[in-house]
Amino acid sequence: MIQRLIPLGNGYSDLYELMNIAKAMPERVEYMLVLHPFDDSNQTSLVLIMKPTNPGKFQPIYICLEGVPVPSKRYDLWKDLAEELHHDLIELTVSPSKKFNEQELYFQHLIGILRTNHYLPRLERSF
Repeated sequence: MIQRLIPLGNGYSDLYELMNIAKAMPERVEYMLVLHPFDDSNQTSLVLIMKPTNPGKFQPIYICLEGVPVPSKRYDLWKDLAEELHHDLIELTVSPSKKFNEQELYFQHLIGILRTNHYLPRLERSF
């Protein structure tokens, strides 16, 4: 299975795209998350984990990266959408992306955290 983080932006107008993805395919929504950074910033990331496609075994993970302050109207919109779709809003504290030299390394780090916490299935090996 291919699991990929797909950045949409920093949580401004792209938040509405993230919400529309969830509303358009509510049956595919697996988890809705808020990632709080360890640093003093209150800029959180909003994450939408979709169920894998069948066929294809591709699992998209959409993210609005570290641009939504808490508390804020945008955070409240995300929280309200989770309730509307009957999902618990999962909140995790993670390292901020600025601690990583490359965005791809940060995304691999997040995928590891999500697998460790069983929000993503483990890698399938085909030998």
